[in-house]
Amino acid sequence: MKRTIWFAIAIVFFGLIVAIFIWLYAFRKADLSASSQRAETEIAATDLLKKFESNESEANTAYLGKVIIVSGTIDKITEDSTIVSVYIKNPEDVSGVICGFNKTMIDKSTIKLGNSIRVKGICTGYLMDVVLNKCSMEK
Repeated sequence: MKRTIWFAIAIVFFGLIVAIFIWLYAFRKADLSASSQRAETEIAATDLLKKFESNESEANTAYLGKVIIVSGTIDKITEDSTIVSVYIKNPEDVSGVICGFNKTMIDKSTIKLGNSIRVKGICTGYLMDVVLNKCSMEK
């Protein structure tokens, strides 16, 4: 009888350990920014926008899903509950580059309208604006 009790306790203990490892694997925190990844290229925001406007399929091949560094001037800053979006564009242009930052990954006091910045992020496509997600500030 004692042997079966110890066996049952061992099975429950082993099951708990397996469950903890599965939970940690399935729900581990995803990267909040691209800061730890190596950028494949660096480009000015206006040049990136021109490449997408002139030939979107070639630009998708070159930049889509890749970590890139974009530089330019801050035109607008918006914020919701989890994301801070920084729009990099020339004031005379209609479109630009939207850089999405996780709120925990950006110090809002360092970004001001009209400032020049360098941003590292993952290019996720073009919808009137080029979109970068998981962004981080570069020096």
